Amino acid sequence: MSNKFALIGCGGMGFRHLLGYIEYLKYDNELNLVALVDNNDASALYLSDHLFKNTKKKVDRFNSLNDLFNSNVSLDSVDIATTNETHHSIGILSMKKNLDVMCEKPISLSLSYANELLEIQKQTKKHFALFENFRRDPINRFTKFVIDSEEFGDPIVVTDYESSFSQGKVMHGTGWRTKKEKGGGVVLDAGIHNADLLLYFLGPVQSVSGISKILIPERDLLTMKQTNHNLQEFYSHRIEDYDSTKKITQNAVDTIISTLKFKSGAIGSVLISDAIPNLFINESWIHGTKMSLKRSISRSGNPILLKEGNKNISGNALLKKFSSFKLDDDTKTIFGEFIDGGFNYDFPEYDRKIIAIEYLDFIKSKLNSKEPEVGIVEGIKSLSLAYAFIEAGFRKKEINLDEFSKSGSLKYLGI
Repeated sequence: MSNKFALIGCGGMGFRHLLGYIEYLKYDNELNLVALVDNNDASALYLSDHLFKNTKKKVDRFNSLNDLFNSNVSLDSVDIATTNETHHSIGILSMKKNLDVMCEKPISLSLSYANELLEIQKQTKKHFALFENFRRDPINRFTKFVIDSEEFGDPIVVTDYESSFSQGKVMHGTGWRTKKEKGGGVVLDAGIHNADLLLYFLGPVQSVSGISKILIPERDLLTMKQTNHNLQEFYSHRIEDYDSTKKITQNAVDTIISTLKFKSGAIGSVLISDAIPNLFINESWIHGTKMSLKRSISRSGNPILLKEGNKNISGNALLKKFSSFKLDDDTKTIFGEFIDGGFNYDFPEYDRKIIAIEYLDFIKSKLNSKEPEVGIVEGIKSLSLAYAFIEAGFRKKEINLDEFSKSGSLKYLGI
C-alpha cells in the first residue's frame, strides 16, 4: 500500500471514518492508515485499539499536527474529521505540506475561507475530496436517475421538510454544535446534506428567500447515551468537557423556512429545524410534469415511492419500470443488489459502507488523475446554499446565489 494517510480527529466523526476505512479494506488496499492525530489521548487510543483488533494494523498517535509534521512518518494524504471550524485551516496547511486531502463536510465555516481553499488548491495542484455522503446512498443514485429520466418529466416543485425536535437538548450531545463559529448549528452542520442533495437532484439554485431564527437559545448538554441518539455508539468514547448541569447558550440558528428558485425554473420549499415542539418530520417530495417522487430518508435503506396519476409505484415494480438503471461497480460491490427496491442493513453498517465508497472514490480519482465526485467547488456550492437559508433571514431579502457565493460576506457571522 503506497498511499499513506493520517486521520486527523478521533471524536465521533473520526471513529465513523475509521469504521468506513475498515470496511474499505475489504475491497481495496491502496490506502494505508499510518497515523492518528488528536489532543485527547484516550480517544486516539480507543481508535488505534479498535483498528488493531479488526485489522492487526498498528498506527502512530500524535497530539497535534505539529507533532505529526515534525515526525519521521511518511505521508501522502490526510483525512480531516475534526470540528467544523478547523477544516479550512488544516486543509490549507496540509496542501502547503504537499499532501492530498480528504475532508468532512462542510468545507469550512465561511465562504471566504472556502474560496481561499480553492485558490490554495489551484496553486499547489493537490487532490482534495470532500466527504459528502448522502448522495452516495445507492437509493439516492436511483432517485437521481428517475428524476433525470424522460418518463419523470421536468422537475417543477420540491418540498424538503426535516424537523427533529431536540427537547431543548444539544445536537448529538456535542456542545460545539450550538456555536455558529464552531459547528454552525443544525441548519449548517446537518442542513449541508439537504443543500447538497437539492443541488445533486435539481441543479443550481438561482435565489433563496425566507426566515431564520433561534427558537431555543439555551440548551441542556446530555451524553449521547442519555439522548439515545442513533449515532451514540460513534460518540460514546469521547465525552466533552462540559458541565451537564448547566445550560449552554446557542448562538447558531436552529430553524429556517426557505423558498428556492432553481435555474431550471423549478421552485422549492425547505424547512430545517430541531427546535419546533412536537414536530417530527423527515419528508421530501420532488414533483415533475409527469410524475411525483417521495424520496427515501438517506441511509435508511427504504425504497422511494413514485406516483403516476393515481397509481403508486415502489419496490421491485419501480426497479422494473426503470430497468436500465445500473449502480456503479464500486457501489454495487459494497452494497450488493437491491432488495425490493431498498436495502436491509442497519444504520452503522449502512454508514460505514457509504464512507468506504468515499475512500474508494478518493483513491481511484487520485490514481487516475481525475477530480473526485465532490471536491472544493461542490463544497462551496452546498455551503453557499446552506448559508443562504440562514442569511436570507438575516438580510430580510432574496439572495442571488451566484453573487452570494463569490462575495464571502455573511451578516450572520458579522463578516
